[in-house]
Amino acid sequence: MRTHDVDSLVTTAAGHPWTRTVRMLGTGAAAGATIQYLFDPECGRSRRAKVRDQAAHAVHELTYGAGRVGRDLRNRSRGIAAQTRFRLTGRSADDRILHERVRAELGRYLTHPHAVHVSVEDHVARLEGDVLSGEERPAERAVRRIPGVKAVDARWKVHRAPSDVPQLQGPGRVRPPAPELLHQHWAPSARFVTGTAAAALWVLARRSHPAVAWLLRGLGITLAARAATNLPLRRLTGINAGRRAIDVNRAISIAARPEDIWPLISDYSIFATFMPDVREVRRSADGLRSHWEITGPAGRLIRLDAIETSREEGKHIAWKSAEGRLIAHAGTVRLTPEENGRTRVQVQMSYNPVVGAAGHAIARLLGADPATKLKEDLMRLKSYVESQRRLAGEPTAEAAHAAAPHPAS
Repeated sequence: MRTHDVDSLVTTAAGHPWTRTVRMLGTGAAAGATIQYLFDPECGRSRRAKVRDQAAHAVHELTYGAGRVGRDLRNRSRGIAAQTRFRLTGRSADDRILHERVRAELGRYLTHPHAVHVSVEDHVARLEGDVLSGEERPAERAVRRIPGVKAVDARWKVHRAPSDVPQLQGPGRVRPPAPELLHQHWAPSARFVTGTAAAALWVLARRSHPAVAWLLRGLGITLAARAATNLPLRRLTGINAGRRAIDVNRAISIAARPEDIWPLISDYSIFATFMPDVREVRRSADGLRSHWEITGPAGRLIRLDAIETSREEGKHIAWKSAEGRLIAHAGTVRLTPEENGRTRVQVQMSYNPVVGAAGHAIARLLGADPATKLKEDLMRLKSYVESQRRLAGEPTAEAAHAAAPHPAS
């Protein structure tokens, strides 16, 4: 068989009607599964309602996000226009205004700006006082760039260490201006522009060499994930994120007093009695350290070691994971009394899963993430406490409130 016949055969196979048939069958199967899921006689109604609620929520979030992006772009354009006018017309400012501009600029570059005396005469800024080594040159360059400043007369003293200078004692914080993309949290306009750039890279990858295409797609996925989650890359990947890659905050109101709930919260060795995922909890002799065995995704056994860092009887407990553990985490449980004898139980937790926020997203799709588990465990705690009160014959908070005498109106 000749070469052009082989090429013709390959082309024909690629465009064979069977290929279109398989695609149509796959599309039909997906559509049939969707119809079966939504119009099931028993659960279809609730499923359709859930889909409607999720669609309405998505539309609301999209509208709200578009409004934020529009406002941010509008405000930034006004800021750029004002900055341009400032650069063009700011040179006509008098010495008093220049003095305030210099003071404000020094506060962005010096650890202790109060240790520097500023005076401005004939648009010449004179700087006297004490500064730390390494800060003097960036600060002087910043002052020179201020519109209206003709020259800078730096007469300050540079010190390698603050030990001998009282004015340089105490903590200080330098926050020099940084590009938007280097900030931990991005503004809506920066996320919008980055997401648009990620889409452009994905389109460009389709027309590039395979090796370059993979690079562009990887960069596009990274930018898209950064823009969508608004989390730093270290929290997305879990690398050097410590115990704070994912934050979880859940709360529930229980019809019981804090003193009825505190024994269950404080003695977490009995969690296994009402939390099916907790196999065993062993506490140390001092009660500060504990070893947990928990059922993870796919029935996998997960072992955790925790250290209690803070405790206030009847109010809160704080903990953190032991050093060197694969899944680093920390958290706090608080009990807050409410009206009618109820108690609000709030759990704040931060943890660093494997592969960071990406691993959390995968676990969330599988229903095995700590946020979902925490919500379920709080519901179990609520059911357990309230059922124990009913078995003990104690009235619920609502019943006790209704039975209490009320003043005549």
